[in-house]
Amino acid sequence: MTRSRHRQARTLLIAAACASVVACKSADIANFNSPNTSQLEGSPNAATVNTTVAGVLAGARAGAGTWASTLGVFGREIMNLDGAEPRNVLALLIGPLEPGGFGTDAGWSNSYRNLRTAYTILDVVDAVPDYTAAQKSGVKGFVKTFMALEYMNQLRVRDTFGLVFDVAKDPTVQGAFITREEAYTKTAALFDEARTDLAAAGTAFPFALTTGFTGFNTPATFLRVNRGLKARLEVYRGRWADAITALNESFISTAAGTTAGFTTGVYHVYSIASGDAVNPLFDPAPRAIVAVPEFLTEARLRTDGSRDLRATAKAVVGTVNLATQGISSNVRPTVYPTNVTPLAIIRNEELILLRAEAHIGLGNRAAAIADLNFVRTNSGGLPALASDFAGDLVTEMLYERRYSLFFEYGHRWVDARRYGRLGELRKQLPTHRVFPLVPIPVDECNQRLAAPPRGCVNVLGQ
Repeated sequence: MTRSRHRQARTLLIAAACASVVACKSADIANFNSPNTSQLEGSPNAATVNTTVAGVLAGARAGAGTWASTLGVFGREIMNLDGAEPRNVLALLIGPLEPGGFGTDAGWSNSYRNLRTAYTILDVVDAVPDYTAAQKSGVKGFVKTFMALEYMNQLRVRDTFGLVFDVAKDPTVQGAFITREEAYTKTAALFDEARTDLAAAGTAFPFALTTGFTGFNTPATFLRVNRGLKARLEVYRGRWADAITALNESFISTAAGTTAGFTTGVYHVYSIASGDAVNPLFDPAPRAIVAVPEFLTEARLRTDGSRDLRATAKAVVGTVNLATQGISSNVRPTVYPTNVTPLAIIRNEELILLRAEAHIGLGNRAAAIADLNFVRTNSGGLPALASDFAGDLVTEMLYERRYSLFFEYGHRWVDARRYGRLGELRKQLPTHRVFPLVPIPVDECNQRLAAPPRGCVNVLGQ
């Protein structure tokens, strides 16, 4: 992608963010809601659809901080000790989590707003006169991939409470809640629909993408991202063979055990351009966000006695000790050193660990150990596991995921729940609770009082 095309992509992202409601009232005020879909439904053309596709990407970015921060708190990766907002402790660490309580929207509104925009694109794309058939397929494949990602994001948060899959055009029409298992099946099918569309999309997308998609900005290369995300979903639902199949079609690689090799992937990008957004996780002082102290102390030792390289690269003992409500930490995350540091959507290091997990699930210990060793030796600087290692590989895999994927996507909380290990997450005080899932937001519950979803309850935690 040329520099001018990158500039065009950033311009489209800003334009999409400002297209909601009517427009940004000031050039200095960003509005990251969905674009105005009435423009699409009237007389759709390529320019309008392209801007709205960028809006879907902007919408996905708007929720990205939630996965790393709120889920990071639930999973005891970080704490938010903002003294001006005590609910970051009272609600998220003590609870209970309430449908109308602090933090329990957890991306619900943003996800469904983004899904409604995406469905509108799919409704009109075939009527766009200045798209070729291949370009229409490219739009469908890209948009469906991000729709599936939004559903997966909410499944990670709501788990057995399920979710609404069918999003009606008429906001007064309520889609039915379906079970977690039904939602997983439908989301997997949507990833596969996107794959079919991308395979028919020709050599280029009709819309520009940001630098966060460098190397994956054509239908053929983005299809490999789609497969990586599908593999994540298959691992979540324990379909190990399907995960391996998807990974084999992704961009997974063990050709280079370098930082560049591990960080290869797709990212949300930020900028200080007027109307754009900066990384919401940037907190250099810090003012609010700290790592849990045990992130450093529980990191394993290298042969020279120093800690796992991932721990020391992603957090440091700082000069500022934040304290509130009986808890404190002076461990400062360094994952996002600037306000424009990209945030990973999915990257190669996660793919390798997903493959290790799938091999564990299939009983392929040798293959799992090989993948775990590739990550732990090259990324962590730790000694390799013996080829005949007889210990618990799930424990080893969860350790590698904790330190490789720290403060990226709320992985640790989801992982602990998947393996029944929420009780192993350390509570800073006896009054604290670990929550297994998040209630359905109260606004959704209030529309369904005659037959409230099972998630319209308080979650007490353990």
